[in-house]
Amino acid sequence: MKNMTNYELNSALERKRKKRKKKRTIRMVLLTSVVLLISFIGIKNVINKRKLLVKNNISTTYAGSKENIQESKNNQENKVDNNVNENLNNNKNDKNDKNDIKNESKNNKNFTKGIVMSVDKIWSKEDKRKVAFLTFDDGPSPHTPYILDILKKYDIKATFFVLGTSAKNYPEFLKKEVELGHSIGNHTYSHKIRYSGAYTPEAFVQDVKRCDNAIKEVLGQDFKTNLVRFPGGSFNHKSYETALLNSGFKHIDWNVENGDARRLNVPKEELINNVKEEIAGHNKVVILMHDSATKETTVQALPEIIEYLKSQGFEFGIISQNN
Repeated sequence: MKNMTNYELNSALERKRKKRKKKRTIRMVLLTSVVLLISFIGIKNVINKRKLLVKNNISTTYAGSKENIQESKNNQENKVDNNVNENLNNNKNDKNDKNDIKNESKNNKNFTKGIVMSVDKIWSKEDKRKVAFLTFDDGPSPHTPYILDILKKYDIKATFFVLGTSAKNYPEFLKKEVELGHSIGNHTYSHKIRYSGAYTPEAFVQDVKRCDNAIKEVLGQDFKTNLVRFPGGSFNHKSYETALLNSGFKHIDWNVENGDARRLNVPKEELINNVKEEIAGHNKVVILMHDSATKETTVQALPEIIEYLKSQGFEFGIISQNN
C-alpha cells in the first residue's frame, strides 16, 4: 500500500466502506424479517384464541340474548298493562268528575226553581217575602275567589255586574261565577259615569253592547244576559234609560248600599253598620257592593252582613239575567 498512489488508496478505502455498509444493510433486513415473522405468529395466535373464545361463548351469548329479549318483552307487557290500568283509572276519575259537574249543574238548576226574580217583580209590593239580593259591581277582580268562597260556605247565590275590561283581565273568575250558579249582569265596558257630552245615550248603549261581547268572548256566544246596571246608577238619566230599554236591555239600581264606594278602605264595621241601618223598613233589599282590587274590607265584612240579614229573617235570591 506504500507504493499506491493517493487515488488508488482512496478507491480501496471506498470499496471497504461500501462492503461494510452492505453487510450492515443485510443484517438489518434479516433482523427486521425476524421481528416481522415473530409479530405475525403472535398476531395469528391471538386471533385463533379469540375465535376459540367466541366459539366457546357463542351459546352463552345467545342464551343471554334470549333472556334479555324475554325480559324486554316482559317489561313491555308490564308497561302496557300499567298503561291500561292507568287509562282505566283516568277514565274512572273522568267519569267521577263528570258526575260531580252533573250534580253541581243539577244543584244550580234546583236553585233556579227558588228565588230568582226579574227586575220588574223585585219591586212589586204584592210579594211580602223578605229577600236580600247581594250584588257586586266592577268585577271580576283578585277578590272574586274569596267572595265566591264565602257565598259557597253560606250556600248563597249573588248577582255580579261585570265590567268588560275586568272580564278580559280575569276570565277564569267570570267562568267560576257562572259554574257556581250566580247571575251575571252587564256593567258597561268602560265604566263611564258622566252621562253627557260625547257620551250620548247611543254611545252608552254601544258601551253596554261592547261589554256584552266581552262577556260572550269568555262564556261563549250562546251565553245571554240582558241585565244591566248603570255605573253610578240610572238616577236622573231618563234618555239613557229609554235608549237602553229600546235596545232590549233592562236595568236595576239598588236600595241599600254598604258604602264601600264612598272612599277607599272604608272600615269593615262601617260597612256592616251601613247595611244594618239601610235595610230597615224594606222587604226586598238590593244591596250594592263592589268586587274590585281596592275593596278588601268588603270581603272582610261580607260574612257578618250575611249573618245579620239571616238574623232579620231574610232569604237570599238572585236577579234574573234574562228579564
